[in-house]
Amino acid sequence: MRSKIICLLALILAGAIACQKGEEKIEVAALEEKVDMAAEEEAIKAALIKEMDTFKNFDYEGIASVWSHEPYIYHNSFGIVGWDSLSIQYKTIIREVQEKGPEYATIRELSASNFDIHLNGNVAFVLYDEQSDYTWEGEESSGVHKVMKYFEKKEGEWKLVAVLPGR
Repeated sequence: MRSKIICLLALILAGAIACQKGEEKIEVAALEEKVDMAAEEEAIKAALIKEMDTFKNFDYEGIASVWSHEPYIYHNSFGIVGWDSLSIQYKTIIREVQEKGPEYATIRELSASNFDIHLNGNVAFVLYDEQSDYTWEGEESSGVHKVMKYFEKKEGEWKLVAVLPGR
């Protein structure tokens, strides 16, 4: 009985040592995977600006390249969930603009400033000021408002997953 207890204690001690070494390996791995936050923030800004530029130019292929093509994406302005539905919405907008011309819709300015980027692993959200000057459905509009956009990193690229425009 005494030898069984000693064997059990030896086994527990060996397990504890192995766990401690495993924790050390995890800490070393975490240190090796340091993220260049500045580079990630610049990549997120670049994706955000590309989305704005492609929308300004009514470029469907460009728009599609910056969005994640998932069923969970969301665009608050349109009240649309899912890439399939959002893709149809963008195609419809672009077709209407092409058919009705610049009197119907023209985006003269669409730019961003004052970025506040929050990054956590492969997801990020950005709060920023959006400046716009445009004609939409024949009505002139311009101004600055807060916008929040959410991104996820897929296959090394930051893709848009949600847009929550301010008023």
